[in-house]
Amino acid sequence: MPDTVLFVDDVPSVTAALKRRLHGEPFRILEASSAARALEILATDRVDVVVSDESMPGMTGSELCARIFAQHPDVLCMILTGHPTIDAAMRAINDGRVYRFLTKPCDPSDLAAVIRQALEERTVLVEQRRQARDIDTRAGQLRELEAENPGITKVLRDDDGAIRLD
Repeated sequence: MPDTVLFVDDVPSVTAALKRRLHGEPFRILEASSAARALEILATDRVDVVVSDESMPGMTGSELCARIFAQHPDVLCMILTGHPTIDAAMRAINDGRVYRFLTKPCDPSDLAAVIRQALEERTVLVEQRRQARDIDTRAGQLRELEAENPGITKVLRDDDGAIRLD
């Protein structure tokens, strides 16, 4: 299944235009006209990257990104806004933990490149989390093994550092 990008903007013509301009990119594009609809999509569909407007009724893009981070930590979020302010950028970064904060108008080729970078970064982050879980699982198994068989995980070495088999 291809990677999936969800565009969220309360102006449907914006998401439709983004979808048209990014046609042919190697990812599937979904659209939502509100933060609430975006959360519904995230609850039922696999999404890898969310690109959200900041200024929307009901919930800002930063608030949406914060909820997404709490509920779907493997999804990377970006803000694409036509009304950039320092306060909005700080909220997006500090509260929403966004991957990128972009301004409209945004060149479609630049947006596509940033989305591809986000997808690559997400792949690395997901793999790191999987490896960390594997390490935790193995460490737990070793602790259980040691508890059941005290000393079994201890390695004896001679004066030269070579492993001793007794």
